[in-house]
Amino acid sequence: MANIQYFPFNIEYDDHPRQLISDVAVFNSRQSQKEIMVKALWDTGAVLSAVTPDIVNELNLVSYDKILNDGRIHTNGIGDYSSWLDVVKISMRLSFYVELIDRRVTVVNLVKGVGMLIGMDIIQLGDFSISNGAGRTLFTFVMPPFDDKIDLYAKALNVNRNTKP
Repeated sequence: MANIQYFPFNIEYDDHPRQLISDVAVFNSRQSQKEIMVKALWDTGAVLSAVTPDIVNELNLVSYDKILNDGRIHTNGIGDYSSWLDVVKISMRLSFYVELIDRRVTVVNLVKGVGMLIGMDIIQLGDFSISNGAGRTLFTFVMPPFDDKIDLYAKALNVNRNTKP
């Protein structure tokens, strides 16, 4: 059996937030070791991750590509029309353990106070979980994903079988 090291983090909220936001350190691995802390919004509805133009300017990132937003990439301020989005490479540290180097992200305007959007291109690299109970929310993420999947359907059926009405 392979000796796999997992890199997790968790955030527990005292209530049920409408958004999952974590602190992320972002940096340009090609120019300097300057890093800045930003608020990142985790969005399972986003295909690609994104950063704001302010982050691009502060880290001296250079667009190396453009992609056509044909309406499938939701960005703040962009409606149902097509537009071209700049693509940059950025490095990030999601926690003390989870670091991703030179990830391809789009450049877009995001909601106020958010510098980065974490989309499915990053979420699919690990296991992502949201649990709500006792008036609190627990958000966890781990890379790489575990081989055994979390199956809440099977867990519920098992609990129901063992619960007497």
